[in-house]
Amino acid sequence: MWLWPSVAAYAQDLPPAGPPSPDASDGETVAVGDDQEIVVTARYGEALVEPEIELDELQIDSYGAYSIGELVRRIAPLTGRPDERPIILINGERVDSIQDLARFPPAALKRLAILPPEAAGRYGYAGNQRVVNLVLKRHFVSWEAQASVKAPTAGGQIGGSGSAGRFVIDGKARWSAQVQLAGESALFESSRASSPPRADDDDFRSLRPATEQMSVSAGLTRPIGRFSASLSLDAAASGSRQSLGLAPTDSGAGAPVLLGRQNSRNLGLSTSLSGPLAGGRAIFSANYTRVWANGRIDQPDGLSPEGFATSRNRSVSESLSTRLTYNRSIADLPAGPLTATLTAGMNRNRTTSRFRNGIDDDDRTVRVGQDRYDGRLSFAVPIASRNENPHSLLGDLALDFAGGLTFGSREASRPRFELGANWSPVPALRLDGSVSFAKLAPSLDQLTAPYSEEVRRVYDFARQEIAEPVWVTGGNPDLGSGRRRTLSLGATLRPFDPRLLSLSVEYREQQSTGGAGGFPGVSLAVEAAFPDRFVRDASGRLIRVDARPIRIVRDTTERLNNSLTLLLAPGRKEERAPAALTGHPWQFTLSVNHGWLLRSELLTSLGAPVIDRLDGDTAQSRHNLNVQLVAGKPGMGVTFDGNWQSGFRLRAPAGSDGQPDYLHRPVTTLNLRLFVEPERLLRTPEKPEWLSDLNISLEIRNLFNSYRRVVLDDGSVPAGYRRYDVDPLGRTIQLSMRKRF
Repeated sequence: MWLWPSVAAYAQDLPPAGPPSPDASDGETVAVGDDQEIVVTARYGEALVEPEIELDELQIDSYGAYSIGELVRRIAPLTGRPDERPIILINGERVDSIQDLARFPPAALKRLAILPPEAAGRYGYAGNQRVVNLVLKRHFVSWEAQASVKAPTAGGQIGGSGSAGRFVIDGKARWSAQVQLAGESALFESSRASSPPRADDDDFRSLRPATEQMSVSAGLTRPIGRFSASLSLDAAASGSRQSLGLAPTDSGAGAPVLLGRQNSRNLGLSTSLSGPLAGGRAIFSANYTRVWANGRIDQPDGLSPEGFATSRNRSVSESLSTRLTYNRSIADLPAGPLTATLTAGMNRNRTTSRFRNGIDDDDRTVRVGQDRYDGRLSFAVPIASRNENPHSLLGDLALDFAGGLTFGSREASRPRFELGANWSPVPALRLDGSVSFAKLAPSLDQLTAPYSEEVRRVYDFARQEIAEPVWVTGGNPDLGSGRRRTLSLGATLRPFDPRLLSLSVEYREQQSTGGAGGFPGVSLAVEAAFPDRFVRDASGRLIRVDARPIRIVRDTTERLNNSLTLLLAPGRKEERAPAALTGHPWQFTLSVNHGWLLRSELLTSLGAPVIDRLDGDTAQSRHNLNVQLVAGKPGMGVTFDGNWQSGFRLRAPAGSDGQPDYLHRPVTTLNLRLFVEPERLLRTPEKPEWLSDLNISLEIRNLFNSYRRVVLDDGSVPAGYRRYDVDPLGRTIQLSMRKRF
């Protein structure tokens, strides 16, 4: 409890609560008379709801992120849900996508605000989602170039990336263009100690494949009258090459190397039109994506003169989606405006996959298509508001509710309903709750994703060894529909200034009956539940796993999330003083998130045993703790983040004689990132031109080279769970340089 006195003392030095005073370029103004002053009425880009947490330019700089997209990922712990992607607003307005803006450098931001849960309902989203508002600078122009190199400290692999782009903001117009390149060399078994070592093909068997990627993107947003139109184009190509050992051959020549190759190309085009319409705001968007993919896997074949046969898969998939969203205030209530949001959309997916097995010459072509239409109507209803009535006994109270309908080709219509409430009886406390009921069909990706095969390293519990089966992914057109109920209850406490300390707790429960779920992974319990998904050869060796989505009877999950957020910005009350007096103090941000999985059970078929993910049927930790500390000042910053996962016992199912239990120890992983901007640190009056707007960063992943240790009941380490079997990379170091022109 040592934290409380120091926090309380610091809170006394803070300026009064409320939004920071806007400067002339950060507010909307209105003249009220010739002889009166201009009055600031609202800050530029302000959202409909006051933020919980707000980061200014100095605090944004302290993260040292390369792009806005990376920044949003880095600030995820501040939302209390580090594993979920938040909803993004731009300048306080709902948008269909931030794909083009995500490439912009963080220097293009004036501020970033994390909004309370009730903001989702005000903008027409489901009430249990977090919302982040990105406020852009009115004018920004920059050329950006970046290069990085990374490698594990154990050696054996090297990777790098580079990019160059142009980014421009001119009022309500912006455009960008960027090219990116990245690649990694293969990591071979011969680079890592193994005990016992393999025969003589370690130099031809990769633990991680060689990869390469290239992408080109461009985006344009500009006003057209009262509307804003945007157009974005993205093209990318990627490939990987995996060495699978030497082919078994008796020929006099050297044995050929077995290879696994995957290549893909994709093209994406998106457009949107948004603006005021009939007293509200409308957004129309359309997106088209086309993906070409192909793969080849060499497999041992004793009947072939070469000692192997090649299996091939090829696919072409395309998707088209359109969406119309309309939001407006429909009534003025005593506590504020009653707003309604109507959303209608269409999705069309088509996939053609062809597979040819090189061993038995099985040649198949599968065509899958699905059309889906959906509509949703939501209302945000303010019941009481301290802003409208300072003497309100209820404080702030708001409800949001929604109903929707989804239907598609060869599918029955499926309704869904949502209800949420947000109550703040006193400024320091907020209570949230939501419940939803929905009839669901499998997602379009679960139904129509392209068929793909690759070789993966997994642990085969039946034979207690590392296996390299062909791993099958893609859509499953045989999935069925189901129902889902979700309940969420939460509380947030801010005992001091709301910008200083935040404590929150949230309980979430989700139960799905029927429908589809993801493949739960490899374990003895999973293989017993899905014996047709695991293929073994005559010797019992695991050679194939079908990891496509599964049909389920029931899936139940309960979890408790707790979070703490602390923002310290010493000297803020003197921010109008000259820089020489304030000395640019350090900015500190601390976030701690704890996830406690209370229940996680899966029933795959009637009469089958329940798969209890927390009682040893799958590899699942009950507790997960994330800690992030960010400290920075103009010119330098450091980010420290860590993750701790509790241990668990992976049990052998009943009736599996001779199979041991696997005790997975707790594991802690720590990462460190430092960056400097030399120009801003040098105190000399004349600085080299090449140092201008230069950013140098060093990132160390897995700082202490930790990994999940696994032992049997007698304390011995099973084969396949040694240091580099579990984590072939280990500690990695990345050095990056970024230059603005």
